[in-house]
Amino acid sequence: MPSDPSLLTPTLRVVAVTDIHLDTLRELGVKGLIFDLDDTLVEAMEPKAHPEILDWIQAVRQEFKIYIVSNNPRHDRVELAALHLDMPFHHAARKPSRRFFRQALSAMELQPKEVAIVGDQLFTDVLGGNRLGAVTILVDPLSPERKWFRKMMRTAEQFLLARGRVTYHAPGTVKE
Repeated sequence: MPSDPSLLTPTLRVVAVTDIHLDTLRELGVKGLIFDLDDTLVEAMEPKAHPEILDWIQAVRQEFKIYIVSNNPRHDRVELAALHLDMPFHHAARKPSRRFFRQALSAMELQPKEVAIVGDQLFTDVLGGNRLGAVTILVDPLSPERKWFRKMMRTAEQFLLARGRVTYHAPGTVKE
């Protein structure tokens, strides 16, 4: 666990990406969003997003730059989902490493403070985004865990959540 517990504290926490209000993003000075893929935009290992997520992404892309940075090592799997979402992507990112976040920032021509990192895991998405200096938004995973590593990480996340280290914030509100 990082020595600075604030690195595991997201700027916002919502149930799903569709609960992220565009007004809130504007208030935070966000001009672009970098999304995790599996369990954030699509269910784990599924190639297509739910229709309500597709509709929300369409609204987002009207005003914000968008990008996918995924830890999934399978280029073909990430590419298929990214094509469905019509978004540029990096796969095998090794988050919380900042390398591919920085590459996405460069492609979007934005600074870290102008971007929100949106994902379903504290130890990859939130930690990586906070280390970068970006806005971070934690969402609940879309599908149940399927691998032992993810189960272990979810257990650690639930431990922190149960102790009030991470709390929900109403959609459209900014954490104090």
